[in-house]
Amino acid sequence: MKLNIPTENEKLKKLIQRVENDKELEELWKCANVMAIDRLGFTDHGPVHVKIVANAALRLAHLLEGVEKPGVVKDHHLPKEDSEIVVFLAAILHDLGMVAQREEHEKYSAMLAPYFIQKLLHDYPPEERAIILSEVLHAITSHYSGVCLTKEAGILCIADALDMEKGRARIPFDAGKVDIHSVSALAIENVEVLKGEKKPVSIRIKMSNSAGIFQVDQLLRERIRKSGLGEYIEVVAEISETEKKILHRFELR
Repeated sequence: MKLNIPTENEKLKKLIQRVENDKELEELWKCANVMAIDRLGFTDHGPVHVKIVANAALRLAHLLEGVEKPGVVKDHHLPKEDSEIVVFLAAILHDLGMVAQREEHEKYSAMLAPYFIQKLLHDYPPEERAIILSEVLHAITSHYSGVCLTKEAGILCIADALDMEKGRARIPFDAGKVDIHSVSALAIENVEVLKGEKKPVSIRIKMSNSAGIFQVDQLLRERIRKSGLGEYIEVVAEISETEKKILHRFELR
């Protein structure tokens, strides 16, 4: 699977290539979707979700580069390039636990992740690999529940919620059932992560109707709040009309 992630980080380029060629990992992503979509009737948690979250997470990491020190830099004195390694690995591994169970899936993801980290980072010094493993596990276990205590964890927490375009809502809903969950999920036309004017990050969400506010308020706002990065992010929700209308704007202070 091609992830189509642009980067100048040579370590990350090599890692991305290894991930794209890992058939075992790709099959587990597909298995996650069997559980999520076929058995539970939830939204996608497989290969497409992984690609969207990984790209969004690394985009956020780039835009937030000048604020807050990453955990691997502040606490372990590794180079900032390794922070992107943590963000990327957390993004691609955070939902693997869906192969086992939806409830507490992040804990099952943390159980599966070490095997792949050991395999993908086999040429890293053992000490560095151990640090990266610990940081990835924290990000995975705090993306859905728990407290985000590192910048990398906060980035994953937000990036996961950004996969909400046209039916790809992170709030589960029953297919075919008409309610606020399904209507709001279909209302999100486009999500962009941009460089902000007042704040480092501007998340702009275009909707076909105002029902999309439910997804924004019920999930994204809370994820931004728990990320610990809210002061650096603004969210603007707009409805698609001939004349652009801003329906909703919020910033966490």
